[in-house]
Amino acid sequence: MKAYNQHSFYLPSGDEHLACTALVPTCVKGAVIMLLPFSEERKGTLPLLLELARDLNSNSIASLIFDWRGTGDSSGELTSVDPEDFTSDFSTALAWLQNTLPQIPITAVGVRLSAALLPELAQKHPEIDRVVMLSPCSGSEFTRQLLQRRMVNDMVAYGKARESRAALLKQLQSGNSVDLDGYTFTANMYSWVNTIRLEAPASENSDSIPRLSQALIIPGGHSRKTIEAATSIISSAKISDLRFPPFWNTVGHIDLSDLIRTTADWINRGFTTSSIRTAQPRTNPATTRTELISITNLDSTIRAVIKKPDREPKGGILFLPGWSGDRTGPHRMFTQLASKLVDAGYLTLRPDFRGRGLSDGKHAKASIASMAEDAATALASLKLRVPEGSPLYVVAICSGCKVAITLTADHPQIAKLLLFSAESMGHLRSSKTDSNKTQKALYIYLKKMTQLDTWKKILTGRVQTRMVTKALIKHESRSEYEAKSEDEILKRFGAYRNPMRFVFGGSDPDAPGSMRSYKSYCNKHSIPHSLHLIPHAGHSYYSSEWTADAFETSINFLVKNL
Repeated sequence: MKAYNQHSFYLPSGDEHLACTALVPTCVKGAVIMLLPFSEERKGTLPLLLELARDLNSNSIASLIFDWRGTGDSSGELTSVDPEDFTSDFSTALAWLQNTLPQIPITAVGVRLSAALLPELAQKHPEIDRVVMLSPCSGSEFTRQLLQRRMVNDMVAYGKARESRAALLKQLQSGNSVDLDGYTFTANMYSWVNTIRLEAPASENSDSIPRLSQALIIPGGHSRKTIEAATSIISSAKISDLRFPPFWNTVGHIDLSDLIRTTADWINRGFTTSSIRTAQPRTNPATTRTELISITNLDSTIRAVIKKPDREPKGGILFLPGWSGDRTGPHRMFTQLASKLVDAGYLTLRPDFRGRGLSDGKHAKASIASMAEDAATALASLKLRVPEGSPLYVVAICSGCKVAITLTADHPQIAKLLLFSAESMGHLRSSKTDSNKTQKALYIYLKKMTQLDTWKKILTGRVQTRMVTKALIKHESRSEYEAKSEDEILKRFGAYRNPMRFVFGGSDPDAPGSMRSYKSYCNKHSIPHSLHLIPHAGHSYYSSEWTADAFETSINFLVKNL
């Protein structure tokens, strides 16, 4: 395993703190500041930027990745953030990079909406003269796609869209908030987003003319109008014809090695100065209650977030994300729930598994077994941070529930298990699971086929047919060995005698089978348990209403003992 000089820390920005990750090699010839996109697009983009940063690190190029306030692991909530503060977040992160690596040339990389922000940000910061724009999209396009996803989620959950796109837009334009992609978008946020657009200035003497000397734009087959606008204001931009799927909106691992290689090569060619030896970067490792930590497991490092109450903890709570997720959980669900549990007096630990999030390792090498090893390492670290004898709880989602059960089979002292959208293990998995997933996926695509925009994409070759086929017929599969291993784990887990709560969404195709299987299993083995069904909710609870229900049952179970 190759070691990277990777640092996690917080930076004060206004009244909030930005969660930052820096990769700084011993000798540096250039630096890159990387801007994550907004809302749930962050989750699918973080692995790309981290792999890009590691590639650049091997060529003596430093990188800084940060979460905007109210997103990811940064503090604050999107509903209370003033969008204008995002500009100061960028300035804060850039200032740290300049102070850490003085006199080093800096390139900025943006993805989707953050890519469209780059010309404006570079105009305010002349020290940046090169940018990379990965599939940039305008604010209006971003909003349209969020509304589209809201329509699809409603169709799956309720059989129809409860509100039209026009009705949702009217609410935003009237000053109200709307639930989009699991996030609550305020009218203020909507207004700001729709000011982000790439267009030529009104006159040649306009102050808004970008002063960028070089730019790389990689559309990937997306956002054609935005690309045309970008090239009209950055005449010297290099346009790559490389195509790739919409990784920011796709579940599971996607091979983006060509995109990483193309981007890294262009960035590397621009840094022609000789390497400068640098000192270890000075970082602020913690805020008052939150700390970004590193935990060693074998020859790798697990990156995690600890959040502490302002008094002696009543106990510790370990969060385990799903197969392709990270420690923030879907639409930042784990970040928010952890804060509520800390307010109730518990210390929380949210790790990234190896090959996920910001931890070491490759995605393809991860397995339920390796995730269980990481969970055991994190549990040991958690135990050391709470008073001796205090209870330890585990919260998990999706495939993380398999990890939680595996962990608990070996650590029956875990006092409570809270499992969201638990996947059935071993013989508990119904033979109908795959067919149910296919039916749901087919339903979604048939609904999409009724939309004019879908046919436009088909006729212009912008539909990724391989991705559609995969969604329809290729599901997570297990080998015979894996199924037998899971049965062995279930045999050991049958001795568990502490309380469990299962939470499922009413429109999750796996929910009916998993609920029946786990209820029968727990009854057979006399495991105290309860099941909570959130009507209409999907597998990842992409609605503020569903999330509020999930949080309420979580607090009742973990804190109030109801």
